[in-house]
Amino acid sequence: METKIMFVFSKKLLAPMSTRVPLEVQEIIDTLAESQGSDRAKWLRDAIDKKIELETGQSSSEHIEKSKNTTSTSVFKNVCRNLKSFWQALKKPDVAGRASSTAIHNHSGK
Repeated sequence: METKIMFVFSKKLLAPMSTRVPLEVQEIIDTLAESQGSDRAKWLRDAIDKKIELETGQSSSEHIEKSKNTTSTSVFKNVCRNLKSFWQALKKPDVAGRASSTAIHNHSGK
């Protein structure tokens, strides 16, 4: 005799675990997106873009362009500042002498 066990899962259990949005909210967004001839992902991207535009006064594409400008980022400026300080330190005779003698000492295996 064969026994069949059937499980009934709710939609919440079938939703991806990485989803942090309640199922009810997902359904509302899906309904809104479908009414506008879109899908959830595109609708959310558009909503995020509009929120960024409202809060910053610029579109997300402008924001991305500015963030890709590496010549004005603080990280770039710090690297340049550190390299400049290092280069200036190497120009000083006492620092350059110690650096070269340390390098020779390290390479000779002593």
